[in-house]
Amino acid sequence: MRAAAPLLLLLASTLALAGCGQPSGSPTPETGPTSSNDPRFLPLAAYDLSDAGHTVGTARWTLAKRCMVRLGFADLKNLDIDPLPDWPRRPAGTGVFTAVAYADDDFRYGIQDPRQAARHGYQAARIEYERRYPRRNWTLSQFLALTGEFFGDDPKSVHGHRIPRRGCLGEADRAIYGSNPQDRRNPVLELESKSLQQGRKDPVWKKADKAWSACMRTAGYHYATPWDAQIGEDRRRAELEARLTARPQDPDAPSALEKQTATADARCKQRTGYVRTVHAVDVRIQNVLIAKNRAKLEKQRRWNIDAVRKAHDILEGRS
Repeated sequence: MRAAAPLLLLLASTLALAGCGQPSGSPTPETGPTSSNDPRFLPLAAYDLSDAGHTVGTARWTLAKRCMVRLGFADLKNLDIDPLPDWPRRPAGTGVFTAVAYADDDFRYGIQDPRQAARHGYQAARIEYERRYPRRNWTLSQFLALTGEFFGDDPKSVHGHRIPRRGCLGEADRAIYGSNPQDRRNPVLELESKSLQQGRKDPVWKKADKAWSACMRTAGYHYATPWDAQIGEDRRRAELEARLTARPQDPDAPSALEKQTATADARCKQRTGYVRTVHAVDVRIQNVLIAKNRAKLEKQRRWNIDAVRKAHDILEGRS
């Protein structure tokens, strides 16, 4: 089971820069999938870091702290990395707006718990991520030194030291992986996305969408699929209005309409057996994709295993 990971979109004026903020490493799951019928179970997860990602994340931040001290940030020598920090965000007011979307295997098929939906709307993945990875406010110089994510006239040096390529976190990743994960294709992520794309075209999945949609109509909502509900224009308009008026200090808080829609969404998933149905399709497709791409996936698994071994060496002082 993979923890929620942030996907960052940086927007400045009319220019959009798309980047993926690599998560700090998945923490050990509180409870893992117990069988193939568990909607959190995905065959492709066997080729990913899984809970060992926490070891890699700890090694990454251990090396990054050393790098930051070397660059002149002596006050970060004792930075607490337990729990692991959130992937650094560019400070507000620096000319770049950062929009964040979250991906989490627990929410692969959308919101499923009506109680959770009533509290958090469609923000549950974000809430879970921020619970696992506490947010920290970084200065611009700290952010640049950690990530190397320069924009416009951002300085490329701090305290007289040149910032490494992709920052201290990128330098740490190269020490662990031998290269930066962002610079290579990850067949697990690609195939997980492909599985969803193919699944949504499957007749069984479409039938599940129709049953869910019919249930939603009885509650007064008109959406063809759960994805449509999550990104519905009416919800987005209500959110925007709330952010600009009633809750200017809490722009990420879900609106009342979002909570209502998400709650109906989750209830209809339960009433129609939606998650059980689409998960079975997803598993079937993933098994086919694994058979067709086994060599690439085994290479990715070996790459991950080598990274975990290197991370252990770093943490035990052997590297």
